[in-house]
Amino acid sequence: MKRKMRKNKTRTHKVQNAGPSLFSLAGKTALITGGAGYFGKEFVRGLLDSGARVIVIEKPEVGYEVRDSFKGEYPGRTFWHEVNLFDEKATDKVYTKILKEHQVDILINNAFVFGSQTGFYLRRRETIKSATHDEFRNAFEAGIWWAVQSTKKFGLAMKERGGGSIINITSSLGVIAPSPTTYEGFKHSINPPAYSVVKAGLLHWTRYSASFLAPVRVNALSPGAIPNLKEGHHKAGKEYDDGFLPSLAKKMVLSRCGKVHELVGPLIFLASDASSYVTGHNLLVDGGWTVI
Repeated sequence: MKRKMRKNKTRTHKVQNAGPSLFSLAGKTALITGGAGYFGKEFVRGLLDSGARVIVIEKPEVGYEVRDSFKGEYPGRTFWHEVNLFDEKATDKVYTKILKEHQVDILINNAFVFGSQTGFYLRRRETIKSATHDEFRNAFEAGIWWAVQSTKKFGLAMKERGGGSIINITSSLGVIAPSPTTYEGFKHSINPPAYSVVKAGLLHWTRYSASFLAPVRVNALSPGAIPNLKEGHHKAGKEYDDGFLPSLAKKMVLSRCGKVHELVGPLIFLASDASSYVTGHNLLVDGGWTVI
């Protein structure tokens, strides 16, 4: 007697909106502070390539070449505003104007000051002894308050509308402390204490605002060692000519330093619906530096 073979029906779960559309930012408007800097211009290009309109906040007389390039490549989708973010009243005026003209769906708090104002000096070694009140005050302004001010303005507007995404650019050095042994024998300065302190503070501001601004999603993106080999790195106490980077790379699980374009994918993930159930999270992009 022949037995009937039962067909094995495999159940499949269809993933809605899978594929490139899941990461699309078409129809969205993103605002980024420090959009002409080393990270910033890569972020702007990534946002534009993903379909977003992008509002760039930059300090006066900075990044005109970057601005003109983006406006030429992406006509009608790049908007540029100049303001000194240390000037709270002028900044609020610019933000108020933007709110009247645009619905901001994505906010990226990226701007910071790398230089003597915040304690970055070439070959600086006695970081705790030489830290000053001015350095900490400037680092707090740039590293925390600028993000707080923009979040108050645009995050609260997002909450009122019922959603949005805020991304704070922090650092792996807000999670771990720099080790003195990393810098022994090299000219490269030790990252100053104010930098680690304010990046750690920005991480907790991320969690705090995620808690109080829901359903707006608030996340942090923390880069590891992403060296800037092209621009004026000496002003930030960086020295890459004496074998420092190969030595630093040994601290990474992936045995290399990162490249700036490797931050763009994680940024688009946090900005898009691909991360629709992610909030209060710190996404480390550090090659495994903080794992060991």
